[in-house]
Formats: sequence, structure tokens, C-alpha cells
Amino acid sequence: MANLDGVDIRTMLQLEADLTDQTLDGFIGFIREHYGLANIAYLCPSFPGRSVLDPYAHMTYSEAWTKHYKAHKYTFIDPAVTVGARSVLPVDWARLPREGKKVQRLFGEAKDAGVGHQGLTIPVRGPTNSHWALFVATSSESDPEWSGRRYELMRDLVHVAHYVHQRAFQLHAKELPVDLNVVTKREIEALEWSAEGKTLEDIAILMRISAETVKSHLDSARFKLQAINRVHAVTKAIRAGLIR
Repeated sequence: MANLDGVDIRTMLQLEADLTDQTLDGFIGFIREHYGLANIAYLCPSFPGRSVLDPYAHMTYSEAWTKHYKAHKYTFIDPAVTVGARSVLPVDWARLPREGKKVQRLFGEAKDAGVGHQGLTIPVRGPTNSHWALFVATSSESDPEWSGRRYELMRDLVHVAHYVHQRAFQLHAKELPVDLNVVTKREIEALEWSAEGKTLEDIAILMRISAETVKSHLDSARFKLQAINRVHAVTKAIRAGLIR
């Protein structure tokens, strides 16, 4: 299982430097390969001119499956979508209701089309509740393989999902400015030590606080800087002049 901090920081910075639908496609493809997934789909029905039947989308599904899915209007019966849209937490497909012949046929056809029979649906909310999206990751792993890594995968992909939504929002809604003034002195100090390669435990000793509090400072800074992980947060803080 690859950890998100292992994602090549140059890939993320390149996306920010040249943000287009094509580079977002490339980033999603990179994440799929990095985590050994079958497919990834980002679906946002809430951008201007879009709907549940015609969402703004970046997907690695085959064109044939996408056309088949739309032609049969599976959006209305697909529990990965209907349950995910109502949830605030990631949804493991293993817990989705599959009663009914149409739903069973949908999952059977999806498996035959190479979609992957394991999956996670991650709901994402934007700056306002009116801007929402779904981030879907699928796998063809066996039940024991999937069970062994789904929680770690879920933890990482929640960050990826929000990052992708932020970038898509910049492209098709409005730019999200980063307010550097909201990053606190303690968060900056934690970022500085992190930039030096210090562990959470090292920083806790240096700042005379608990490791859990250090983690909170770093996670808060990451969120405020709209960064995908701590390495990315450090990089953005350096570029913004917050730390040396």
C-alpha cells in the first residue's frame, strides 16, 4: 500500500502550474496507477450547466461502459451514486444495498466491463453546500485483499477527492484564493519543523506539545493551504514565503 506522502510532489505542482481539464485527467490517471486501482471517477453535477444525468466528469472507465451506463440511466438506480449523494462519509460498496434485479444486473454488467467489483464512493462538499461531487475509486481485488487495505486507502483518497474537487472548482466555478493570514504561528512552526524532516514525535518535543496536537496543527495548515498532503502543504508554504 503506497502512502499519499509518497505521491510525487512534482506531479501536483505541475497540475497547479498548468491547470486544465487535460492535466486533471492526467492527475487522476496518476493516482489510479499509484494506488493500483481499477478505475477512478470524479462526478460533479452541481457546476453551472450540469445535472445528475450529465455531470462534469473525469473518469478512467471505458467509453463503451460510460455510454452504456448513460443509455440505461443507471444513475437513478446505482446505489454507489444514490447512497453516496446522501452520505457525508465515504461509502464502501460492500455495504451497499443490492436488492432488485436492475441493481444486480448493473453490478454484474459493471464487473464484466472491468469497472471493478470493489469500490469506495467519497462525497465531497465545496465552499458551499450547493457545490458537491462524488469521487469513486474501484478495484478488482479479492475480498481479503480489499479488506486489508481499504481503510488506509480511504484515508488517503479522502484527501485526493477534496484536492480534485478544489481544482475542478477553480476550472469551472470560481477561483479559491488561499488566505495566508489564517495560518497560525503554531501551524507555521509545525510546518517549518516538518520541512526539516522531523517526525510528529520530534516536533512534539521541540514544540513542547503532544504528537496529536502537532498532527492537528499540520492537518489544519494543510486544509487552509488547500494542499493534498503534508509534503504538499510544506511546498506551498515555502512558495508562499510562510517558511524558509
